[in-house]
Amino acid sequence: MPAQKRSEARTTKAVLGIRPSEQCPLTTAGEDVVDAQMLLANDVCHCEFMVDTTGADGSISVEHSSQNHDDSCSCHVFAEFDCVPSIVGVEPDGIVVSVYLPGHDVVWELVTALKEVSDRVVLRKIIEEQDTSAERARTIDLESMTDKQRQALELAVEHGYYDQPSEVSLSEIASDLDISKQALSQRLATAERRVFTQLFPE
Repeated sequence: MPAQKRSEARTTKAVLGIRPSEQCPLTTAGEDVVDAQMLLANDVCHCEFMVDTTGADGSISVEHSSQNHDDSCSCHVFAEFDCVPSIVGVEPDGIVVSVYLPGHDVVWELVTALKEVSDRVVLRKIIEEQDTSAERARTIDLESMTDKQRQALELAVEHGYYDQPSEVSLSEIASDLDISKQALSQRLATAERRVFTQLFPE
């Protein structure tokens, strides 16, 4: 049976910092990696790393890593969300991945799913590209927030606080974070202000 051809425009890009679990072949990435690709095929994770072997003459070697397992890892999650991730950086505590999403409404679902199979996930940026002109792109740099502000915002979105009607109260979220309702309100207000000032610059 011939493969179905499907094409769609995607304008929402997310940049995430991920520390994969030990079972994921992405954990073999080292500081000398200059580029990487990953692919999930028949429950086998395949990774290829372009490694700077000398540093002096710019020699590059390609290292291949694969692992067959039934347990989900970040590769499985990206496949479930019909996404093709690009590894844009390697850091001491993990990798940086850029991925185009089917829509901005799945950003938090993707982050939540990745957190279930990864040791650490941080959503760093959300970029909305309406067309190819740089003037139309909008980038939300979530690293301008503190970890506590970002955590509060992520939890509020995940639990449906911003839905109409809201699915959770501030008190319930504050209880999950073990802080007061007032402290949570202040964190969310600061985080929201940082988001809105980036969306609507003066």
